[in-house]
Amino acid sequence: MTSFHSFDRQKNARLAKHIIANLIAVLAAFVIGSAAQASGNPAAPGKLDKELRRIVEGNGPTEPIAAAAIAVMVGDRLIYSGAAGCAAFKPPHFQKCARPFRPDTRVRVASISKMALAMGLKTLVEDGRLDLDNDVSAYLGWRLSNPAFPDAKITARQLLSHTSSIRDPDEYWVAAPGHFRALFEGEAAPFAADNTGGTFRPGNWFEYANLNYGVLAGIIERVSGERFDLFMTNHLFRPLTLDIGYNWSGVTKDARLGGAALMRRDEKGWTTLVDDFDVLAGELPYFLAADGIDRGDFLAAYQLGDNPTLFSPQGGLRASVIDLATLVRVLRDDSLLSTPFWQHDPARENGNSEDGFFSAFGLGVQTVDGNDALLPGMQLVGHSGEAYGLYSGAWLLKADPTAGRMKDITFAFVATGVDQTPPKGAHPSFNAIEERLVRLVMTAAQNERALYDNEPRPFDDTANAMDAVDAALNAAKANGKRPLLVLGGNWCHDSRGLATKFETAPLQSLIDDNFLPVWVDVGHRDRNLDVARRFGIDAILGTPTVLILSPDGDLLNRESVHDWRTADSKTLAETIEYFVSFAKSVH
Repeated sequence: MTSFHSFDRQKNARLAKHIIANLIAVLAAFVIGSAAQASGNPAAPGKLDKELRRIVEGNGPTEPIAAAAIAVMVGDRLIYSGAAGCAAFKPPHFQKCARPFRPDTRVRVASISKMALAMGLKTLVEDGRLDLDNDVSAYLGWRLSNPAFPDAKITARQLLSHTSSIRDPDEYWVAAPGHFRALFEGEAAPFAADNTGGTFRPGNWFEYANLNYGVLAGIIERVSGERFDLFMTNHLFRPLTLDIGYNWSGVTKDARLGGAALMRRDEKGWTTLVDDFDVLAGELPYFLAADGIDRGDFLAAYQLGDNPTLFSPQGGLRASVIDLATLVRVLRDDSLLSTPFWQHDPARENGNSEDGFFSAFGLGVQTVDGNDALLPGMQLVGHSGEAYGLYSGAWLLKADPTAGRMKDITFAFVATGVDQTPPKGAHPSFNAIEERLVRLVMTAAQNERALYDNEPRPFDDTANAMDAVDAALNAAKANGKRPLLVLGGNWCHDSRGLATKFETAPLQSLIDDNFLPVWVDVGHRDRNLDVARRFGIDAILGTPTVLILSPDGDLLNRESVHDWRTADSKTLAETIEYFVSFAKSVH
């Protein structure tokens, strides 16, 4: 059995570098944080920073995590970047924070690496050196075909769009000094089997597979004459002035020392899964190697195309959220990569959507359409990532003046130390933690007036909700109107939808004449819950939750308080009929 190791260095030297990196990171975080607060950023950094801390601490519907960060750009301008949590924890117990996670902290961003690879490969297409529809065997120098469909060529377009018929084996990488081609030899070659009708024929079926991008990295090496990691640095990252790279290749020493580990928590503390301080203190690109391999000598003698999986083309990019928000801007004027090559068609089953996670895919670029609960009427292009307790995303929301977006919005997020099975979000492409980060991005954009939807946002998270309820009850005793408590949040599409209806004639006059609205900010069902409990509602099932009270404080609509979670979808007539039934003049 082959065993693997990191770098052979003296422990004391590694630890010294680690300690120095920690001190530098702490001082830099202080300077950057102070500068951010002094900037007067109209995106209200204080509130956004506070919400990031709440997410990391597990305040709300999700569990505590190690770190989270977001960066938001409107046009060419970074309007907000923030982070909370830890990039590394102190040995030996790994429970106390050693270094804070910052917006410029590089981390392994998982499958966003695929989008970056596609951007790099595009330069070869534009130079006329690579045809997306040629048989890739000609570029690889050896025959690549599915034995079940020997007459069907496999193309770079198919590899980029996950329609090549390649499937992931248990291990879709090869450690040095092995050869990548060996993955495709023998009876267990990683291809879809034949079936009636040729559904799995190359080009016909979408099945997400990391190994596609190992092949693409080999093509890049053979066509460009450069090692994959170096090609990406020379032809994509450096021209964009980004200090990022695959498996730390090309990343400056200070940025690498300040990088973050990927980890998960157990009963004893945090366990590092990727990028411990041995790796961060290294000088060569990290790669798996058998014991006894001299890494420097191996790289010096490396033959192009032999084993591009060493540099983790499918997931090994190290970058910060600021880097990613900049990188995804490449898609602003792009149609080659971002135009969907595959779109899920449930009527004829043309691919594995993974329970709706994938709905459309271009060339290394995913398309996500918003739903009523998250990003309504919006379409994102970019890529997601998930590995070793990390979830990430780098997305572009294109300008659309008819929808109130005058400029492109690009954003990125990462969350580390996430449980292996985080709760699902309101959208199939995002889990609950990602959803909270996306909503925070939209808040930053809204505060910057980059999103104009004209919807009211009446919830104030700084207000004393119980005092407001008491004031409404006191006023009700004098004027006979009914306190109307709306428990929701400005982030919630349906909460804003109900507020919009309240401002629409003739419902507006009905509310003004009969009710005393109190807008109670419950965040993500993690604040002001005592207001609901005061009137016998032990749990808020969703937002908004509507409580209608008598002037004496009796709850009048106990059987229907939870019926307004889809408020935006209800018709104005339905809404009027409901509130008429509780109007003071009716009783």
